[in-house]
Amino acid sequence: MLKPVAGVLLLGMWACYLSYLFMGMSPWPATALAWSAALLLGPRLDHAARRQCTILYGVAFLLLLFCWLNGVHFSARQLFLPNLDMVALFTGVSTLNLATSALAENAQSNWRGWKGLFSSLLGVSFLGAVINMSVLFVVGDRLAVNGTLERRQVIILNRVYCAAAFWSPFFIAMAVALIYAPGMQFSRILPFGLLAALGAMLITTWDVWRRGIADFEGYPLSIQTLRLPVLLSLAVILGKWWWPALTITGIIALMAPLISVLLMPKKQMTTALKRQVTERFPAMGSQVVLFLGAGLLAAGIHGLTQIWSPEALFARIEHYGVLEAAVVTLVILLVAYLGVHPIIMISSLAPLLWHLHPDPSLLGMTFLFAWGLSTGATPLSGANLALIACYRVKAWNMLIWNLGYAVKQWLWLTALYALYIWCYL
Repeated sequence: MLKPVAGVLLLGMWACYLSYLFMGMSPWPATALAWSAALLLGPRLDHAARRQCTILYGVAFLLLLFCWLNGVHFSARQLFLPNLDMVALFTGVSTLNLATSALAENAQSNWRGWKGLFSSLLGVSFLGAVINMSVLFVVGDRLAVNGTLERRQVIILNRVYCAAAFWSPFFIAMAVALIYAPGMQFSRILPFGLLAALGAMLITTWDVWRRGIADFEGYPLSIQTLRLPVLLSLAVILGKWWWPALTITGIIALMAPLISVLLMPKKQMTTALKRQVTERFPAMGSQVVLFLGAGLLAAGIHGLTQIWSPEALFARIEHYGVLEAAVVTLVILLVAYLGVHPIIMISSLAPLLWHLHPDPSLLGMTFLFAWGLSTGATPLSGANLALIACYRVKAWNMLIWNLGYAVKQWLWLTALYALYIWCYL
């Protein structure tokens, strides 16, 4: 009985969040509704999700307590607002099933073998570059069998989607790189970003081929299956042009439900929308609880950086070249395995590197490469948490599956740093 109530709370949270973005309303009503839904849904998660969330909240609480005892003070905004945008995004993109379920009725079967692999690689990379994390649900819902994805599909989704951060101007990673690497030239880094993404595709192709290609089922790139993501991509581009100050996440949170309602069957529309609120929204319980808890963990980690500064790691650096870029990328990657988002490390490390007067584009490329590698390889990134929560992927498996990729891709990125220096410096 409480699940439909949680669904209504999430609907209200989504509406209040959009009011906050587009009308300047306070974010606290949306925050209160999100946490209320989490309190209702948390005890009703399945055993595995409940155990994972219990560990997450326990670690976050201990970190926050440790930081508080060491003199670090946290505001309510630091504790409760992080990842509210992700919860709103999940609520918005969960409505995509209104359109995808209708398309699936008359859709062709998934493409198999090499054709399915290449169509998945291209579709996830270029659609994800524009519509960001919603591509995981567009493609994942299409490929999932009984709500789960198999290993080859998972590594394509998480690695190739996150690799779009290497070059896509629609990723928040690009905005962060522009802020913390003033003077970075997009035209300079674009070719290297595309080569970095190509490396991720080639490594993933090799891994899929080793596990068998003949029975692989991939996303079919056809007019029918592309109608939804292409419309969403166009809406995001227009929305970003109309509201340039807004994040892609906020624009998708608005556009995804509008396009889904536009494409859904009009027969029994009221019943389908009611089912969306009372059944589909509460089914996102693990995502809501997980991401709000991850926000608490991020606050605790950020508090740790105020106690233990990473400054000592870079105190002896006198020049910023290939070795330094590779080390910075590796440090951000390793710390990301602890659940620290790249943006925290980038904002912490950038001031320590500015005194070296690095080439702005090389520094920006370092941040982009570290972001794409860290989010794709580590199980606690937003994209991978989404796959873990939505498609019942085990976090331990996600970690093991991507260890080899992390090493190979880091070596490839290091080679690209050398190539950039050879070309420009």
